Amino acid sequence: MPLLSLRMRASLKGRHVSGAERIISEEDIPSTLCELLRRPGEHDFMKLTLERLEEIEKLEFNMPISSYEFRSVEEGRDFALKELVLSGVPEDVAKKGLDLLSMGANPKGGNMRGAVLLDVETGDRLEPDLERGVRTVRVDWKDRSAVKSELLKRGFTERTLDALAIAFKNICCGVLAELCWSDDPNYLTGYVSSRELGYVRITPLKERGDPLGGRIYFIRREGVGELIRCLERRAVLISSLPQLS
Repeated sequence: MPLLSLRMRASLKGRHVSGAERIISEEDIPSTLCELLRRPGEHDFMKLTLERLEEIEKLEFNMPISSYEFRSVEEGRDFALKELVLSGVPEDVAKKGLDLLSMGANPKGGNMRGAVLLDVETGDRLEPDLERGVRTVRVDWKDRSAVKSELLKRGFTERTLDALAIAFKNICCGVLAELCWSDDPNYLTGYVSSRELGYVRITPLKERGDPLGGRIYFIRREGVGELIRCLERRAVLISSLPQLS
């Protein structure tokens, strides 16, 4: 049975407010459309993209998951910095990533739609478009409801479902490490992920009411074009439940 990628992006006054993706069968289109239409909060623009997928790679999830809570943002970010260094990111480059998310990575101010690509050796930005960034798309779980149920049983949130899928695809495409926290002013949790450490969930990584957030992908300059193609074009269906720690 052919599968399709259904993607939603919503914004308010030019600022990104919500995005989501599902890989679904044709019979699931009506129910999934209704789900994604209800997902954004206040918005004045929404774009829905439905695309038939010709090739899909199935991957087995094999990344450990851990979760840490701290008393302050400073402690959370200090821990994130240490995790990035343990993942092979030089400390000065890791600090640059933290600073970019803290100040707003868009050169014109505020958040970006996609992720920042940072050269892990020099700290140079490598995105072709410094305002748009690079988006990880065409990825989902084979049995999304089962994974969601398992995560909720273990005290994680529904947000973790999509974050895990994106983080796992990133590693499979060649991202060395990722730093992420939400641009939702009321969601304070973020994560560091890498092949060495897996998915490391960290709370808090920002203060309540802070609208800034996004993703930093620490990568090697060699092969950046192929990495971008993998993140944006390669369709991936993750076919097993995460092994939670």
